[in-house]
Amino acid sequence: MSNYLAYLLPIGFVVTFWYVSTGAVLWLARGERESVHVKLLGVTMLAACGFAGAAITSNSAAAWAPYGGFVAALSVWAWVEFTFLTGLITGPRVIDCPEDITERRRFHLAWRTVSHHEFVLVAALGGIWLVTANTAQPVAFYTFAVLWLMRISAKLTIFSGVPAFSADMMPAPLTHLHSYFRVDRIGPIFWAATLLTTGLLVAAVAAFHNDVFAPNQHTLVVMMTALVALAALEHWFMILPIKDSNLWRWAMVPTPVKKTVIQDETLKTASAAE
Repeated sequence: MSNYLAYLLPIGFVVTFWYVSTGAVLWLARGERESVHVKLLGVTMLAACGFAGAAITSNSAAAWAPYGGFVAALSVWAWVEFTFLTGLITGPRVIDCPEDITERRRFHLAWRTVSHHEFVLVAALGGIWLVTANTAQPVAFYTFAVLWLMRISAKLTIFSGVPAFSADMMPAPLTHLHSYFRVDRIGPIFWAATLLTTGLLVAAVAAFHNDVFAPNQHTLVVMMTALVALAALEHWFMILPIKDSNLWRWAMVPTPVKKTVIQDETLKTASAAE
Protein backbone atom coordinates (compact mmCIF):
# COMPACT_ATOMS: atom_id res chain seq x y z
CA MET A 1 0.00 0.00 0.00
CA SER A 2 2.86 2.38 0.84
CA ASN A 3 4.15 1.82 -2.69
CA TYR A 4 0.91 3.14 -4.12
CA LEU A 5 0.85 6.05 -1.68
CA ALA A 6 4.27 7.13 -2.92
CA TYR A 7 2.54 7.89 -6.23
CA LEU A 8 -1.03 8.70 -5.25
CA LEU A 9 -0.18 11.25 -2.55
CA PRO A 10 1.97 13.59 -4.70
CA ILE A 11 -0.34 13.18 -7.72
CA GLY A 12 -3.43 13.91 -5.65
CA PHE A 13 -1.73 16.89 -4.04
CA VAL A 14 -0.68 18.39 -7.39
CA VAL A 15 -4.07 17.91 -9.03
CA THR A 16 -6.02 19.24 -6.05
CA PHE A 17 -3.84 22.24 -5.34
CA TRP A 18 -3.54 23.15 -9.03
CA TYR A 19 -7.31 22.96 -9.48
CA VAL A 20 -8.18 24.96 -6.36
CA SER A 21 -5.50 27.61 -6.90
CA THR A 22 -6.51 28.10 -10.55
CA GLY A 23 -10.12 28.59 -9.53
CA ALA A 24 -9.14 30.95 -6.71
CA VAL A 25 -7.18 33.20 -9.06
CA LEU A 26 -10.04 33.21 -11.58
CA TRP A 27 -12.49 34.13 -8.82
CA LEU A 28 -10.29 36.96 -7.54
CA ALA A 29 -9.64 38.34 -11.03
CA ARG A 30 -13.31 38.34 -12.04
CA GLY A 31 -14.66 40.06 -8.93
CA GLU A 32 -15.43 43.71 -8.27
CA ARG A 33 -13.03 46.01 -10.11
CA GLU A 34 -13.12 48.55 -7.27
CA SER A 35 -11.30 46.13 -4.97
CA VAL A 36 -8.62 45.04 -7.44
CA HIS A 37 -5.82 46.97 -5.73
CA VAL A 38 -6.70 45.53 -2.33
CA LYS A 39 -6.56 42.06 -3.87
CA LEU A 40 -3.27 42.97 -5.55
CA LEU A 41 -1.79 43.77 -2.15
CA GLY A 42 -2.94 40.38 -0.88
CA VAL A 43 -1.53 38.36 -3.78
CA THR A 44 1.71 40.38 -3.62
CA MET A 45 2.16 39.37 0.02
CA LEU A 46 1.38 35.80 -1.01
CA ALA A 47 4.04 35.96 -3.73
CA ALA A 48 6.59 37.29 -1.24
CA CYS A 49 5.80 34.31 1.00
CA GLY A 50 6.22 32.13 -2.08
CA PHE A 51 9.78 33.34 -2.71
CA ALA A 52 10.61 32.81 0.97
CA GLY A 53 9.03 29.37 0.89
CA ALA A 54 10.99 28.47 -2.25
CA ALA A 55 14.26 29.31 -0.46
CA ILE A 56 13.32 27.41 2.71
CA THR A 57 12.04 24.24 1.04
CA SER A 58 14.94 24.01 -1.40
CA ASN A 59 17.35 23.68 1.53
CA SER A 60 15.29 21.09 3.39
CA ALA A 61 15.48 17.33 3.13
CA ALA A 62 12.20 16.85 4.99
CA ALA A 63 9.41 14.78 3.44
CA TRP A 64 7.14 17.84 3.31
CA ALA A 65 9.67 19.99 1.43
CA PRO A 66 8.59 19.02 -2.13
CA TYR A 67 4.98 19.85 -1.28
CA GLY A 68 6.01 23.14 0.29
CA GLY A 69 8.11 24.00 -2.77
CA PHE A 70 5.16 23.27 -5.04
CA VAL A 71 2.90 25.56 -3.01
CA ALA A 72 5.59 28.26 -3.00
CA ALA A 73 5.86 28.19 -6.80
CA LEU A 74 2.09 28.38 -7.26
CA SER A 75 1.97 31.34 -4.86
CA VAL A 76 4.29 33.29 -7.13
CA TRP A 77 2.44 32.00 -10.21
CA ALA A 78 -0.83 33.25 -8.72
CA TRP A 79 0.53 36.81 -8.57
CA VAL A 80 1.59 36.71 -12.22
CA GLU A 81 -1.76 35.25 -13.30
CA PHE A 82 -3.75 37.73 -11.22
CA THR A 83 -1.98 40.75 -12.69
CA PHE A 84 -2.56 39.34 -16.18
CA LEU A 85 -6.21 38.35 -15.82
CA THR A 86 -7.12 41.70 -14.27
CA GLY A 87 -5.38 43.56 -17.10
CA LEU A 88 -2.86 45.17 -14.76
CA ILE A 89 0.14 43.70 -16.59
CA THR A 90 -0.51 42.53 -20.13
CA GLY A 91 1.06 44.45 -23.00
CA PRO A 92 1.03 47.83 -24.76
CA ARG A 93 -1.71 46.79 -27.21
CA VAL A 94 -5.23 46.50 -25.81
CA ILE A 95 -7.43 46.54 -28.91
CA ASP A 96 -8.73 43.84 -31.28
CA CYS A 97 -6.64 42.34 -34.03
CA PRO A 98 -7.31 43.95 -37.42
CA GLU A 99 -8.68 41.75 -40.18
CA ASP A 100 -6.90 40.69 -43.37
CA ILE A 101 -3.32 40.90 -42.12
CA THR A 102 -0.41 38.54 -42.67
CA GLU A 103 0.43 35.78 -40.19
CA ARG A 104 3.70 37.52 -39.37
CA ARG A 105 1.87 40.75 -38.59
CA ARG A 106 -0.71 38.90 -36.52
CA PHE A 107 2.05 37.29 -34.47
CA HIS A 108 3.73 40.65 -33.92
CA LEU A 109 0.50 42.28 -32.76
CA ALA A 110 -0.38 39.28 -30.60
CA TRP A 111 3.02 39.53 -28.93
CA ARG A 112 2.37 43.19 -28.14
CA THR A 113 -0.83 42.25 -26.32
CA VAL A 114 1.02 40.04 -23.81
CA SER A 115 4.69 41.13 -23.94
CA HIS A 116 4.81 42.78 -20.50
CA HIS A 117 3.22 39.69 -18.97
CA GLU A 118 5.82 37.45 -20.63
CA PHE A 119 8.67 39.59 -19.30
CA VAL A 120 7.21 39.35 -15.79
CA LEU A 121 7.01 35.56 -16.10
CA VAL A 122 10.68 35.36 -17.06
CA ALA A 123 11.62 37.71 -14.22
CA ALA A 124 9.66 35.59 -11.72
CA LEU A 125 11.32 32.43 -13.02
CA GLY A 126 14.71 34.08 -12.66
CA GLY A 127 13.87 35.20 -9.12
CA ILE A 128 12.92 31.68 -8.05
CA TRP A 129 16.08 30.34 -9.66
CA LEU A 130 18.19 32.81 -7.67
CA VAL A 131 16.73 31.72 -4.33
CA THR A 132 16.93 28.00 -5.14
CA ALA A 133 20.23 27.80 -7.10
CA ASN A 134 22.76 25.23 -5.90
CA THR A 135 20.33 23.68 -3.43
CA ALA A 136 19.43 20.05 -2.87
CA GLN A 137 15.76 20.24 -3.76
CA PRO A 138 14.74 23.19 -5.99
CA VAL A 139 11.16 21.96 -6.37
CA ALA A 140 9.77 25.50 -6.61
CA PHE A 141 12.02 26.30 -9.56
CA TYR A 142 11.15 23.09 -11.40
CA THR A 143 7.45 23.66 -10.76
CA PHE A 144 7.50 27.23 -12.06
CA ALA A 145 9.66 26.22 -15.05
CA VAL A 146 7.22 23.45 -16.05
CA LEU A 147 4.25 25.81 -15.65
CA TRP A 148 6.03 28.45 -17.74
CA LEU A 149 7.00 26.08 -20.55
CA MET A 150 3.55 24.51 -20.69
CA ARG A 151 1.91 27.94 -20.71
CA ILE A 152 4.07 29.05 -23.65
CA SER A 153 3.09 25.84 -25.43
CA ALA A 154 -0.61 26.51 -24.73
CA LYS A 155 -0.40 30.11 -25.98
CA LEU A 156 1.37 29.12 -29.20
CA THR A 157 -1.11 26.30 -29.69
CA ILE A 158 -4.07 28.66 -29.37
CA PHE A 159 -2.41 31.15 -31.72
CA SER A 160 -1.73 28.42 -34.27
CA GLY A 161 -5.28 27.14 -34.15
CA VAL A 162 -7.64 25.15 -31.92
CA PRO A 163 -11.36 24.64 -32.54
CA ALA A 164 -12.55 24.42 -28.93
CA PHE A 165 -10.93 27.25 -27.00
CA SER A 166 -13.00 28.30 -23.96
CA ALA A 167 -13.15 32.05 -24.48
CA ASP A 168 -15.66 32.41 -21.65
CA MET A 169 -12.82 31.96 -19.15
CA MET A 170 -11.39 35.32 -20.18
CA PRO A 171 -12.23 38.18 -17.82
CA ALA A 172 -13.49 41.44 -19.34
CA PRO A 173 -10.07 43.16 -19.56
CA LEU A 174 -8.79 40.39 -21.86
CA THR A 175 -11.67 39.86 -24.26
CA HIS A 176 -9.69 41.51 -27.08
CA LEU A 177 -7.21 38.61 -27.01
CA HIS A 178 -9.73 36.27 -28.59
CA SER A 179 -9.46 38.17 -31.87
CA TYR A 180 -5.81 37.08 -32.18
CA PHE A 181 -6.56 33.34 -31.95
CA ARG A 182 -7.39 30.79 -34.63
CA VAL A 183 -10.56 28.86 -33.81
CA ASP A 184 -11.32 27.38 -37.22
CA ARG A 185 -8.71 24.63 -37.40
CA ILE A 186 -6.19 22.50 -35.53
CA GLY A 187 -2.82 24.16 -36.02
CA PRO A 188 0.49 22.28 -36.31
CA ILE A 189 1.73 23.46 -32.91
CA PHE A 190 -0.97 21.39 -31.20
CA TRP A 191 0.44 18.18 -32.61
CA ALA A 192 4.02 19.18 -31.77
CA ALA A 193 3.04 20.08 -28.19
CA THR A 194 1.02 16.88 -27.78
CA LEU A 195 3.88 14.77 -29.08
CA LEU A 196 6.30 16.48 -26.68
CA THR A 197 4.13 16.10 -23.58
CA THR A 198 3.24 12.51 -24.44
CA GLY A 199 6.91 11.71 -24.94
CA LEU A 200 7.77 13.20 -21.54
CA LEU A 201 5.05 11.19 -19.85
CA VAL A 202 6.12 7.93 -21.49
CA ALA A 203 9.77 8.59 -20.56
CA ALA A 204 8.80 9.32 -16.94
CA VAL A 205 6.72 6.14 -16.64
CA ALA A 206 9.55 4.10 -18.13
CA ALA A 207 12.03 5.67 -15.71
CA PHE A 208 9.78 4.85 -12.75
CA HIS A 209 9.43 1.27 -13.96
CA ASN A 210 13.22 0.87 -14.16
CA ASP A 211 13.92 2.67 -10.84
CA VAL A 212 16.07 5.29 -12.56
CA PHE A 213 15.35 8.03 -10.02
CA ALA A 214 16.99 8.15 -6.62
CA PRO A 215 14.66 7.79 -3.59
CA ASN A 216 15.06 11.46 -2.65
CA GLN A 217 13.97 12.48 -6.17
CA HIS A 218 10.88 10.31 -6.30
CA THR A 219 8.30 12.76 -4.95
CA LEU A 220 9.68 15.62 -7.04
CA VAL A 221 9.56 13.65 -10.30
CA VAL A 222 6.07 12.26 -9.61
CA MET A 223 4.80 15.80 -8.98
CA MET A 224 6.39 17.18 -12.15
CA THR A 225 5.04 14.24 -14.16
CA ALA A 226 1.54 14.96 -12.84
CA LEU A 227 1.94 18.61 -13.82
CA VAL A 228 2.97 17.69 -17.36
CA ALA A 229 -0.02 15.32 -17.55
CA LEU A 230 -2.33 18.20 -16.59
CA ALA A 231 -0.76 20.32 -19.31
CA ALA A 232 -1.33 17.55 -21.86
CA LEU A 233 -4.95 17.31 -20.74
CA GLU A 234 -5.31 21.09 -21.10
CA HIS A 235 -4.09 20.84 -24.70
CA TRP A 236 -6.59 18.08 -25.53
CA PHE A 237 -9.42 20.19 -24.11
CA MET A 238 -8.59 22.72 -26.84
CA ILE A 239 -9.73 20.39 -29.62
CA LEU A 240 -12.31 18.17 -27.92
CA PRO A 241 -15.98 19.21 -27.77
CA ILE A 242 -15.71 19.48 -23.98
CA LYS A 243 -15.57 22.88 -22.31
CA ASP A 244 -12.85 22.87 -19.68
CA SER A 245 -14.34 26.11 -18.34
CA ASN A 246 -17.09 23.95 -16.79
CA LEU A 247 -14.50 22.72 -14.30
CA TRP A 248 -14.19 26.22 -12.87
CA ARG A 249 -17.78 27.39 -13.24
CA TRP A 250 -17.89 27.98 -9.49
CA ALA A 251 -15.03 30.49 -9.78
CA MET A 252 -16.28 32.38 -12.84
CA VAL A 253 -18.47 34.97 -11.16
CA PRO A 254 -19.76 37.71 -13.47
CA THR A 255 -17.42 40.67 -13.81
CA PRO A 256 -19.15 44.03 -13.51
CA VAL A 257 -18.31 46.01 -16.61
CA LYS A 258 -18.65 49.75 -16.57
CA LYS A 259 -19.38 51.30 -19.92
CA THR A 260 -16.70 53.73 -20.97
CA VAL A 261 -16.63 56.00 -23.96
CA ILE A 262 -13.44 55.64 -25.97
CA GLN A 263 -12.83 58.45 -28.41
CA ASP A 264 -12.12 57.48 -32.00
CA GLU A 265 -9.00 59.59 -31.85
CA THR A 266 -7.64 57.39 -29.05
CA LEU A 267 -8.08 54.27 -31.12
CA LYS A 268 -6.45 55.91 -34.10
CA THR A 269 -3.48 56.90 -31.96
CA ALA A 270 -3.14 53.35 -30.59
CA SER A 271 -3.27 51.85 -34.08
CA ALA A 272 -0.78 54.37 -35.43
CA ALA A 273 1.65 53.41 -32.69
CA GLU A 274 1.86 49.80 -33.95
